[in-house]
Amino acid sequence: MERKPGWKKADRIDRKTVFELRASAAEIFPLLCPVREYEWIPDWSCTMVYSDSGVAEKDAVFHTRELLGMRTVWTCIAYEPPRLVEYVFVVGRSGVVRLTIGLEEKAPGSTLVTWAMRFTVAKRMSALASKVTSQAGFDAMLATRKRQLEERFARPRP
Repeated sequence: MERKPGWKKADRIDRKTVFELRASAAEIFPLLCPVREYEWIPDWSCTMVYSDSGVAEKDAVFHTRELLGMRTVWTCIAYEPPRLVEYVFVVGRSGVVRLTIGLEEKAPGSTLVTWAMRFTVAKRMSALASKVTSQAGFDAMLATRKRQLEERFARPRP
């Protein structure tokens, strides 16, 4: 008898946006970390599972709750300060997301942020995930993240 894998048909959705922040890449980059996100995302919550340094680094692992409280396991797959950080996270049993954040300084104190997400979501999760995978949902999420980062940099720095 020939053995074959089972298949769950999934949708693949790519989203990307670019925005500018009035801060250097060296100032922004450390904040793209599960530990440091507590400083600028008011409702952020995570549990660190593994990190040699105690903050983001290649192969660090942590988990959060996303999409109706589903456990989401994250790992950092690229960590190149101060220009690139990349995470892959698994939502429940049928969703995988690749998050890539690139930083490019345009002038002293001005950085272009490229925020890209590749969603692979099982059909049965698509309706739940549409809050962030639709263009409107993604745009709203990124407008919030941009505003939160801007507010973080508007506060006096230690």
